[in-house]
Amino acid sequence: MGSAQHSCNFTTEDFRCNEDGTQNAVIVTPVFLVVSTLVVIVLILWKTCRKKRGLEEDPIVILAGESLHTEGREYGTLNPAASVMSIVEPRDPLLEQWELPKDRRIQGEEFLCQGRYGPICHATVSGAGASKNGQTVILRTLSEKARASEVKDFLNVVKFHIQICNHDNLVKTFWCQTEAPPLRLILKAMSLGNLLHFLWNSREGDQTISECALDLTEKSVFSMALQVARGLEYLIGMQKLIHGYVAACNVLIHEDMTIRLCGLGMAAEVYQTKALSSGRAAEVPLKWLAPERIMKRLITERSEVWSFGILLYEMITLGSAPYPDLHPADVLPSLQRQRRMPQPGQCGSQLYGIMKSCWHWKASNRPGFSELIRELDSQSTYADAVQLLTNTHTLDFNKYQRIAGLVS
Repeated sequence: MGSAQHSCNFTTEDFRCNEDGTQNAVIVTPVFLVVSTLVVIVLILWKTCRKKRGLEEDPIVILAGESLHTEGREYGTLNPAASVMSIVEPRDPLLEQWELPKDRRIQGEEFLCQGRYGPICHATVSGAGASKNGQTVILRTLSEKARASEVKDFLNVVKFHIQICNHDNLVKTFWCQTEAPPLRLILKAMSLGNLLHFLWNSREGDQTISECALDLTEKSVFSMALQVARGLEYLIGMQKLIHGYVAACNVLIHEDMTIRLCGLGMAAEVYQTKALSSGRAAEVPLKWLAPERIMKRLITERSEVWSFGILLYEMITLGSAPYPDLHPADVLPSLQRQRRMPQPGQCGSQLYGIMKSCWHWKASNRPGFSELIRELDSQSTYADAVQLLTNTHTLDFNKYQRIAGLVS
């Protein structure tokens, strides 16, 4: 029998026949489709990986203009009774749920400091359900001279605390008073107050509560830092917000050494507006800022990590101001030359290694808070739990303010 005859009708250079008469196109087309499919898959994987990496590096917050609250701003002061009520009505169901019960009353207000919206006071809430001595609280009260826009902002801050501050290491909200002036946010009081002041008092060696000395060691620093990192991981990782001013002055401490972050005004602004006004961002002292923030670039989680490293320095030195030998204006040039603060005297190599990892010039080289939590937890095993932290330098508050860049 003769061999089968194959024919090929293509005679162009593009589609030549093989020796057996089959067309090259029959072979080339499937190969082309397979290769094309592989290329598409590779591109999809590459874009997915790039997107995940971008989620880590993309800015959390953009800096806006001087103010994000100018729309409809009223510059006259309010009539304390009528004007406030016109703003708080109709009643917000969320605020109603958190209103201070009628059978409880606020007593013994003691002024602490002046806040952004008005006085901040220490007080006691007594009445049904309260302990025999009452419940100690911190009151944030809206000023009687508040503008209409400030009333709205304050109510937004109250709602922010109710909705977002649901973590063991963020300041805890008890109640609010928004039905009539004065408008108040009622927060849990921490017995030892502000961490920075506690660190300063610990230098004197007389920091006692209930006759039990609260001695600080390097191990204590790891414990406090771990709690701060957990609070920031929740705020940044879960809520996609920033704190904006991570420092010892914005940390509260209780007698059982539990830690809660406070000073959440920037987080509240970002929560409401999705941006941070440049004026608000500029309130943070330069020595606590990452290089990219000093240069007024976008704020990311890694910018917060840099500030966290500064907080570690504050804790291990019992409240010393960072870069003690540098004027604030000289900090950025020094950092650009790759200079970093030296290892403090009672700081172990593990803790100093964590601090330095927070101070990488390139933000993407710094760890995230999840990684910092793991590192702090594992390295705390090697921390000194015996030697008490000391600082022989007598605290001069005016000098501290100058070194820290709080005053010119």
